[in-house]
Amino acid sequence: MEKELQILALADYYEQFSVNGCSAYLIINKKMNDHQCLFGFTQLSENFDDAKAMFSEIEKRAKELGYKELVGPVNYCSWMSYRWAISNYETRLFPDCTNPPFYVDYIRQLGYRELYTYRSARIDINNPLYAVGEQLLKQKIDEGFTFEFYKGESAYALAQDVFSISQEAFAGSYLYCDIPKEYFEKLYLSWTKNIELIMYVAFYKGEPVGYVMGYDSPYGDCFISKTSAVKPEFQKHKIYTALLYLGCKYVIDMGYKDMMYHFQCEQKDSFRRFEKNIESNEKRYAVFIKELI
Repeated sequence: MEKELQILALADYYEQFSVNGCSAYLIINKKMNDHQCLFGFTQLSENFDDAKAMFSEIEKRAKELGYKELVGPVNYCSWMSYRWAISNYETRLFPDCTNPPFYVDYIRQLGYRELYTYRSARIDINNPLYAVGEQLLKQKIDEGFTFEFYKGESAYALAQDVFSISQEAFAGSYLYCDIPKEYFEKLYLSWTKNIELIMYVAFYKGEPVGYVMGYDSPYGDCFISKTSAVKPEFQKHKIYTALLYLGCKYVIDMGYKDMMYHFQCEQKDSFRRFEKNIESNEKRYAVFIKELI
C-alpha cells in the first residue's frame, strides 16, 4: 500500500482519517467524470464503532467540501487497486482484493449500497466466442490486420503502446481518468514484475490498435485473462474476438481447459455472461456509494 499511496500526488485534495485501528483517505479527483469524492486505502479493525466514527468524520468533511455523495473504496481512480470482494473470499487470484467479509458487512451497516459490481469467473475455452474466432481471425487478416505474440520482456517493451491503447479504450469508463505514463509504469506495472506476461497485439497498417494480456496465476492451475482493450475506432470490427481466439488457443496449447476472466464490470454495456455450463468459480466485487444528507 505504501507504494500505491504515491498516486495521491495526482489528487486535487486528500486527507487521512484514523480512529484507533481504522484508517482511510478522503480523496477528491476532479478529473473523474462520474464520481469525484472518494474514500480509499482503507483499513478497518473489527470494532464497528471505530469504523462508524471514522466514516462519520470522512462524510462530515466531504459535505464541508460541497459533495453530496461518497464512493469507494477507490484509490484515486481505476488504474489502481480498488473495490472490495463481496463473495468467495477464500479464492486467491492475482491481483486481488483480500478484504475480510466484515468490511462489507460494516460498510452496508453504515448506509452504503453497491454502485458498480465486478466479477471474476472461469470460462470453458470451448465456448461460442472461441468457436467463431478462428474464422474471424482469417477474415481480419484478409482485411489487412496483423496479429503478433509477445511474451516476457518483449511484452514489457510494448508498454507505451499498451498505455496509449488503454487510454483511448477506457476513456469514459466508470471511475476512470488518465494518469501520467510515469505513474502507469511505476505503480500499475509494478505488480507484474514477478510474473511472465503473454500478450497478443493487433496491428493495422503498422499501428497497434488492440491487445489482450494474461498470465499464469501464481496460486494454482489457472490462467488469468487480465486486461484487453481495442481503440474506439476499431471496436466494432470484431478485433477483440480475433484477439480472444488467439489468447484462448495459446491457453489450450499450454494444457488448460478454461481461463479466468478477471475483474469484469457488470455495468458495462459490453459485459456478457456465458451459460452456466460454461462458467464456474465466480468471485464478485463491488464499489459502494452513500448519498450524504
